[in-house]
Amino acid sequence: MLILKASHVLCKPGLILSPGCVRIQGNKILEVARSLEVGPKETVLDLGRAIIFPGLINAHCHLEYTLFKGKLSSFRGSFVEWIKGMVQLKKTFSSKEYLESFQAGINLALRSATTCLFDILSKPEILLFKFHSPLRIYSFLELIDVGKSGWNDEKLAGSLLFFQDPFPFKAIGISPHSPYTASLELYALSKAWCTKEKGFLMTHVSESLDEYRMFKEKKGALFEFICSFNPSYRDFTPSSPLRFLAERELLGPNSLLVHLNYLDQADYDLLEKNPWTVVYCPKSHAFFGHDPFALPALLEKNINIVLGTDSLASNDSLDMRKEIQVAHHSYPSISLLDWWKMVTINPAKAIGMAGKLGVISPGAYADLAVYPFDQPSSDPLEFLLFGDSSPFMIIVDGRIVHCPETL
Repeated sequence: MLILKASHVLCKPGLILSPGCVRIQGNKILEVARSLEVGPKETVLDLGRAIIFPGLINAHCHLEYTLFKGKLSSFRGSFVEWIKGMVQLKKTFSSKEYLESFQAGINLALRSATTCLFDILSKPEILLFKFHSPLRIYSFLELIDVGKSGWNDEKLAGSLLFFQDPFPFKAIGISPHSPYTASLELYALSKAWCTKEKGFLMTHVSESLDEYRMFKEKKGALFEFICSFNPSYRDFTPSSPLRFLAERELLGPNSLLVHLNYLDQADYDLLEKNPWTVVYCPKSHAFFGHDPFALPALLEKNINIVLGTDSLASNDSLDMRKEIQVAHHSYPSISLLDWWKMVTINPAKAIGMAGKLGVISPGAYADLAVYPFDQPSSDPLEFLLFGDSSPFMIIVDGRIVHCPETL
């Protein structure tokens, strides 16, 4: 067993031990207290003036696009042109390059105190290579059938491996990409799998004004672009993107809705009545220049809000603290406690892991990060959220995966 000691242990919102100790047995936290009696076979790491805290959770990422950083910056502010650029850029990467991109993303996340990621995997071909992830990754297989192209033997083989054990990370759900790139049949099949396997459905919804106009008004650049692939998209009754899915009962209770940047009152009513999680990606949101995100209104309705980085195709970092810092400028009245919940206990709740992730308590997974903390007069939570230093230790599933010797 291992005991960590530090001047501060941030256990959960509102509970900070000073000093504090954490006893780890295997991959779980066994005990948390201000002091612990050391057993004869226990190892003690005294971290001194430091904060031990639950590793941050990135609730929406595309690790395989990490090496896309900066390659689409010329499309900043133009969602449709960015999509066209993505389509072309994706064709230039090999399966091995996608794997390298995936691993580069893991390294970036570790260096910013993230221990858990909800990742969208659109290139299951990388699973044909052997690799290891030091992060806790919950993976969603992305599905697109607009144009019905892009499938080959490697993609099929990788998709089959996605659902098999052993797996380098946890296959937790399906991700029909969006209501304009995935058919109604594909959504229905995805929901059916999630119901049968107790999985989770993650989908991009109402990400852009172009998408909102496509479904609400049946017009706009995105509408014409998608109809050029599939003319049948002209044949539907106008509605918001969210209601387009909800009214057809294509969203189960275990759904994570990414973006939701454009909503009307009927959408708010739907969100209030259903146990869905909303994923807000502040820096990607800013990249496209979307209208202000309805964060205060959603929080007021007690909707489960979580934060994600999206990919480096529309961001310049995978640091969850940067997401909070950017969003805080737009919403300064939102409390530090609420921001903290959005990167710890809220995403844990979203995937049925409340009490297991995002907290330091007996029975939780030992997913921890440690920062030096030599400012005793500072608010520890504010220090964590608005600092920019690198953690000097990361523990995932009870194993030290990042420490000074490896920096």
